[in-house]
Amino acid sequence: MTESDLIDAIGLREGFEYVEPPKIDQPTGPYGIVLATLSEYRGAPATIDDLKVLAQDDARTIVQWKLQRIALSGIGQIPFEPLRVQLLDFAYNSGASIAIRWLQRVVRVTADGVMGPQTLAAVAGSNLWLVHHALIAARLQMIDLWTDA
Repeated sequence: MTESDLIDAIGLREGFEYVEPPKIDQPTGPYGIVLATLSEYRGAPATIDDLKVLAQDDARTIVQWKLQRIALSGIGQIPFEPLRVQLLDFAYNSGASIAIRWLQRVVRVTADGVMGPQTLAAVAGSNLWLVHHALIAARLQMIDLWTDA
């Protein structure tokens, strides 16, 4: 999966239009854009009305911008595209720090949520295909822990 494929998948998963919030979530525009992301992108507070009129093409551009910003956390330095794209998706949904901490658990370094030299070295010294698949399992474990009673 490429980063462009990831953006397509986010659109398919999140939808292409404004959605009212369920009881425990928040309103989202196309591609799952939330108010905080739209505000950050625009550099000014956004409103629900802004989400309601957000065009799909604009939302796609915002997702691409957000993924580029997430990549600056160090995730963009991962050379194996499937692992990098998966980690970008993980960070897009859960935040970069959480995604990086789960990667750090997989490569067995201090889980501080920062893609520093120790983490980058551990990733570089690993079989990246195995790390990619271990991170898939770790992500599923995280979801399972969050959803257990």
